[in-house]
Amino acid sequence: MESHRTYPCRKEVPWRLLEGEALVVDVKAGLLYPLNSVGARIWQLSDGQRTVEEIVGILTGEFDAGEETIREDAIHFLEALVQATLLSLENRARPPSAVGAGTRPHDTQG
Repeated sequence: MESHRTYPCRKEVPWRLLEGEALVVDVKAGLLYPLNSVGARIWQLSDGQRTVEEIVGILTGEFDAGEETIREDAIHFLEALVQATLLSLENRARPPSAVGAGTRPHDTQG
């Protein structure tokens, strides 16, 4: 995975942020995915506007772990979300309209 050119984009599925954790619902499969605080933050940041590398950078600033550990865990989690068909990974050059977009530390829920 080219983390500097890969943009995680969550699918249009119902989800809610509850006390720092998230619940994601796959209505078609009838499954509920509870996400811990780190998973919830990755889910929030996977808006198709940030690269994996940008997400890792944000997580490194927000959580107490080494950058390499965060990178490996984030990539593994993103790949699991793709396997569950809750997320797609798009490889592309950054669109001009997205430069500087969405860098707030806490986005709103989907």
